[in-house]
Amino acid sequence: MKEIKVIELFAGVGGFRVGLERASKNFKFVWSNQWEPSTKSQEASKIYVKRFGENGHSNEDITKVNSSDIPVHNMLVGGFPCQDYSVATTLKNSKGLIGKKGVLWWSIHKIISEKENKPKYRFLENVDRLLISPSGQRGRDFAIILQSLNELGYAVEWRVVKAAEFGMPQRISEEN
Repeated sequence: MKEIKVIELFAGVGGFRVGLERASKNFKFVWSNQWEPSTKSQEASKIYVKRFGENGHSNEDITKVNSSDIPVHNMLVGGFPCQDYSVATTLKNSKGLIGKKGVLWWSIHKIISEKENKPKYRFLENVDRLLISPSGQRGRDFAIILQSLNELGYAVEWRVVKAAEFGMPQRISEEN
C-alpha cells in the first residue's frame, strides 16, 4: 500500500491521527489545524504540538487559512465542531449550519473546493443529531452537506457508529 498524505482539521488533541497511525504506517500527516475561537489559551493545540511536534501544525482560525498554504494531501480528516448540533443544546435552539460553530463545515468545503488536486478521501465525524438538524427542517443540514460533497464529485458513505457497540462507554446509567 502506498503512502497516504493526510491533513487533520479541527484536530483537537489528535484523535484521528492516533487512530490512523495505529491502523497503518502508510498514513503520513502533513498538516494539522487546531484553533479554539472562544479561548485565549489554546490547550488542545498545545497538547497536539507536545505529542506530535510543531512541524506542519497550524494554530490559527481555519476560516482565515489560505487553502494554498495547505500541503497536497490524499485524505482530509476532521471532526468539525458539533455544538450547534449536539444534545448540549435543545434541538429547538440548535443553530446547525448557520450557528457560530456549525458554519465551520464550510471551511472544509472551501479547502476541498479550492484545491487543484482534491483529496481522494475525506473522513469526517460529528454527532448523530446532525442527521435531524435543524428542528424546523429536520435533515436539511445533513442533506446540504451531502449535496455539497456530491457537487464536488464525491460519492458519500455514512453511518452512525455507537461507541457502546465497541466496548466503550457512551451513556452513563444510574448504576455507575
